[in-house]
Amino acid sequence: MNDLVQEIRELKQKRGAVILAHYYQFPEIKEIADFVGDSLQLAQQAASVDADV
Repeated sequence: MNDLVQEIRELKQKRGAVILAHYYQFPEIKEIADFVGDSLQLAQQAASVDADV
């Protein structure tokens, strides 16, 4: 699992991406997410984040 997490982190950096995760997600998903919240919080964060993907 650690290899997969590292690969995801590298891809996030390489592609200028952010990961938004709903707080209902599994802990493993929330661990790699840049932001965790409910639907409204994620929509607000998505509107204000400066990312390519």
